[in-house]
Amino acid sequence: MHLSRVFTGFVGFASGTSAFSIPSSDNFNLVSRDASGVDTCTLATSATANASIQLSSWIECQINGFFPYPENGAWDTVFASAFSKDLKATFNDTQYGYDGWLQLYKSFNVTLGRSFSKFQHGFTSSLAVPNSSGDKGGMVYVIGWEGGRTVLGKDVWFSDAAFAVVKDVGGARKVVEFRESSNIPNSAPLPPENPWTCAFDHRHYGP
Repeated sequence: MHLSRVFTGFVGFASGTSAFSIPSSDNFNLVSRDASGVDTCTLATSATANASIQLSSWIECQINGFFPYPENGAWDTVFASAFSKDLKATFNDTQYGYDGWLQLYKSFNVTLGRSFSKFQHGFTSSLAVPNSSGDKGGMVYVIGWEGGRTVLGKDVWFSDAAFAVVKDVGGARKVVEFRESSNIPNSAPLPPENPWTCAFDHRHYGP
């Protein structure tokens, strides 16, 4: 939906360069989530869709629900339903737990609202690999775009990508790991990070 820890202020950045002032999304055959005509929330539970389509559709449905702008109503409710309280998440090179991730999205909401008069996002591709156990979990890769008309009257578009690990918790899907990357500038203050580490369990792989 990314630059490094220190972001350029979006409005000033957009006004000072034409690098991101590209033609309308229509010229790139990009379809916003509101105009796609595909109900991913329905596909996520459709008995006629295979496990891969169900899982990728579920992720797209959740992202459309908790992506905090335009006004999605109770997006924080969708956020709470989608993410595990044990979440490990990254945005570019920052790391967060559940609470920090929620605060980050609240900051994004403020920035996007101040920078855009019309903001859209959509998906260009997704790949879901369900767990071999046959439960509702698995891994999902999503690539998309975002942007629109800024308050300065410029059309700007950016790329976004995410990787999610979904776990079956009592028959319900929960995102336990979420890694998001984007090249959209952001001026919102970042909440304190919650660093976390990953390491192999040497009991299984030797010393």
